[in-house]
Amino acid sequence: MTPPVNLDAVQVIAWDFDGVLNSNIEKGVFAWSRNFEQDLGLSLESFSSYLFAGRFQKAIVGQACLVELVTEWAEANAAAGRAAEILDYWFERDALPDHRTLALFGPLKARGVRHVMATNNEIHRTSYIETKMGFGDRVERIFAAGRMGIAKPDTDYFGHIEAELQVAPESLLLVDDMEENVAAARRRGWQAFHFTEGAHDLLEQSLGLQQTF
Repeated sequence: MTPPVNLDAVQVIAWDFDGVLNSNIEKGVFAWSRNFEQDLGLSLESFSSYLFAGRFQKAIVGQACLVELVTEWAEANAAAGRAAEILDYWFERDALPDHRTLALFGPLKARGVRHVMATNNEIHRTSYIETKMGFGDRVERIFAAGRMGIAKPDTDYFGHIEAELQVAPESLLLVDDMEENVAAARRRGWQAFHFTEGAHDLLEQSLGLQQTF
């Protein structure tokens, strides 16, 4: 059973991005991949098997460069010179802000609750999220794995946020769609809410908010 949120203790909400603030995942499938082959004329299977066999995981924590990885794949797959096009397509198709979760920011901020982002994105997409999508103006800080050199569910990821914000673990609430991240945050002493598809009503209820938007 999910532990209830102790609203009186919450000072900061750390929002995950993909699947929480951004509604780009449906039944485990990312929006960018749905029409990749039709729109770009490139093999999704080849691209995915190359990138997600460990290479992207290194980029997430700053040990590899996503631009260089996509360039390398493109040059080996008759798509030389198209790396920027591929990345633009990926980032733009996956830019689907969840307006219902974002609508919670105002009422919570009025209570004095601070908002930060806690994401496992690498540096290039993080910059896109921050500037092109405007999240740099929506949240106080963006804690991204690519910039930190560490990713969820490593508990040191959460420790870094505590240290940077100077907030006690029990006063931090993680809202995340990955169960392992939620579990890791709780082990660290954080409060946490596991956000699954369609869980908006439960999230609003847990935060003591009624849907008035």
